[in-house]
Amino acid sequence: MIQHLDDETFFKEKGFGKLLGFGRKPGLIVVDMIKGFTDPTMPMGSDLTQQIEQTNKLLNVMHELKFPVFFTTISYDDDSLADSGIWYQKMRGLETLISGTEAVKVDSRLHYQSGDGLIVKKYASAFFGTDLIARLNANNIDTVIIVGCTTCGCIRATAVDALQLGYRPIVVEDAVGDRSKASHEQSLFDLRQKYADVLKTSEVIENVSKFKKPVTKDYQM
Repeated sequence: MIQHLDDETFFKEKGFGKLLGFGRKPGLIVVDMIKGFTDPTMPMGSDLTQQIEQTNKLLNVMHELKFPVFFTTISYDDDSLADSGIWYQKMRGLETLISGTEAVKVDSRLHYQSGDGLIVKKYASAFFGTDLIARLNANNIDTVIIVGCTTCGCIRATAVDALQLGYRPIVVEDAVGDRSKASHEQSLFDLRQKYADVLKTSEVIENVSKFKKPVTKDYQM
């Protein structure tokens, strides 16, 4: 395990790692929990069973309280992967994420339900080239709870963009995963110090449960 004790002391003394907290209304973003990433037999997959279990706990609470939920998938329509730009040159595993295949479908173990949004993206961040901002604003969301994969890639990119766009990012420590333990731990450390609050599932549920349940379900799609 990576040792961050000295780094944590240094950053704390310099004023890093302050809490952003929850705002007026939260929404949940489930980033790329698709078969291409959650099936360890796939070229870009890993075993995210524990993360899926924690995500389902959050999904149950968000659904019960009628707060918006958005799933993302990476899916390419062009067989030549032209719609991936030059990213394909860096990660050839993207060739498995073709529209209409099993790899781009949300993992069936997740408690996805009617009314949850599904956002198709082409790059790492859930914000880049998508209509996520419009969906969040339509739902008056100012706090985004982020779960999924991978911690060092799409989770980090989504959290950084959320912060830069004025949303409060909450990364759920035990509901995000990565192919590399070292990358996972270093990314969580960096996010905690500079870009997001990093909380456990139980802590997020405790905070979300304090919000009042909306009288009617807001627009989500």
